[in-house]
Amino acid sequence: MSSSFTERSQTSLSASASQTHPQDISLEALVSHLLASKRSLSSISTVWRANEIVTSARESLEESVKLSARTGFLRAGIAEQANLLRKVRRGVDDIYKEGQKDFKAVLRTLDDANSRLESTMNVLRSTMVEAAFRPEAEDPRSLLDFVDEQGVETMRDALRRSIRESREAQTSFDSSMMSFDNDYHALKSAITASPTLTTSQFNDSLSHSPIPEHLQVLETNAQEMAALLDSLVSHFDLCVNAIRHTEGGYAAVRKAASHQPPDVEPVSVSGVMGTSQHTGEEEAVNEEERREMLAVLQTDASQVEDVVAELSEHLADMESIYLSITDHVSNLSSTYDSTISAFTILEALSAHLPGYLMAASDFTMQWEDTKSGIQEQLDELEAMRIFYENYHASYDGLILEVFRRKQAEEKVKALIKKTMDQIEKIRQADSVQREAFRVDVEDFMPGDLWGGVGVTAPKWDLVQTCADAANSKTFVGSTPELSRSVVEAAGKRDRDRQ
Repeated sequence: MSSSFTERSQTSLSASASQTHPQDISLEALVSHLLASKRSLSSISTVWRANEIVTSARESLEESVKLSARTGFLRAGIAEQANLLRKVRRGVDDIYKEGQKDFKAVLRTLDDANSRLESTMNVLRSTMVEAAFRPEAEDPRSLLDFVDEQGVETMRDALRRSIRESREAQTSFDSSMMSFDNDYHALKSAITASPTLTTSQFNDSLSHSPIPEHLQVLETNAQEMAALLDSLVSHFDLCVNAIRHTEGGYAAVRKAASHQPPDVEPVSVSGVMGTSQHTGEEEAVNEEERREMLAVLQTDASQVEDVVAELSEHLADMESIYLSITDHVSNLSSTYDSTISAFTILEALSAHLPGYLMAASDFTMQWEDTKSGIQEQLDELEAMRIFYENYHASYDGLILEVFRRKQAEEKVKALIKKTMDQIEKIRQADSVQREAFRVDVEDFMPGDLWGGVGVTAPKWDLVQTCADAANSKTFVGSTPELSRSVVEAAGKRDRDRQ
């Protein structure tokens, strides 16, 4: 109802005043109105409940303000810290990615260096030493048989060890970063987790809480309910006053109160009617005043049930609004609890953070040391490859040198042969002349004058010698004979290198 029961009573009173001599209300009707009015006063419990709701709503408003302030402060701080953690994680990830990129580059360099070395070794392995260089009974041997491969394997083992240590460092770093990610994801989940309130809704609730508006409605309803209850009390007082000014009213009320139907809410009238048994003891009213009072009572009595129903409607509305308030506070409380959980996780992550940063630092330092060691081993690997290539080149040079020496020997032999032929001709001519001289003088010259007169012409010979006394007996006249194809192949490889 939009107007109070009192206002309606006043309207009814005005209307009754304009009527002429309304009929008196029977005593039975008056008693019925009194008992109904007394029952309606039990609606005071709805007003008490309304007062409880308003009081609780005010407390909820205070609680919501505290929760919103605390949650907002914590969430802002957590968001700021989470942003810093995200930057730290991105920086650590950059370190890891840079390390992985560097590691892959080193592996590619290692593979290339090892491939080049293996290719050079395969060349040595496939290059068989010419049999002319070796003893006749020896089995065929390659150039690789004359070098120690153990040095290469030792170096490769050292490289494998360095790579394994680097992978172990990466695995340890991976584990640390995975723990970092798990902590960070747990923090994000805790920040966004809320049973019924999303982040955007929570932010809206900080700037516009529905509770003040709801509280205003509740207070208005409570005031209207209080006014309605006051009207019911006034109506009850009017009924009591009418009974008091009606002969036999007291007895009729007591009788009716003691014989109430079973399906009707029992009503106690003890203390209501007082102890006076005579209307004469009451303040006297004239007939006109009594008629006016009965007219108002009759009109208001017809609306008591509506007023009680209206009180119930008001209370139902208030209960519904209060449920919305409690739901809102519950959501705020849940969000606050989840924020506290997020803050707890943030504290744990902050405690773990130095360890994550130390892991990144250790990984960087260890990788730099490992990379430096690998680079030194790479240099040794490359130096060994260059040594093997020079070894192969020197073998081709040996073939060309032997060929050159053989050509020099052939030139010397040709020159010796020509010289020996000329010496023989001279010796033969000398022999003829000696014999002719001997024939001419043998009859005249004593034989003991010079014993060499009859000696025949001496034979001459060239003897090969070696300046290296240590090797003179072994290698004199032992320059190997190489096929022309071998020499040409060695010459082509030598030209290609240059």
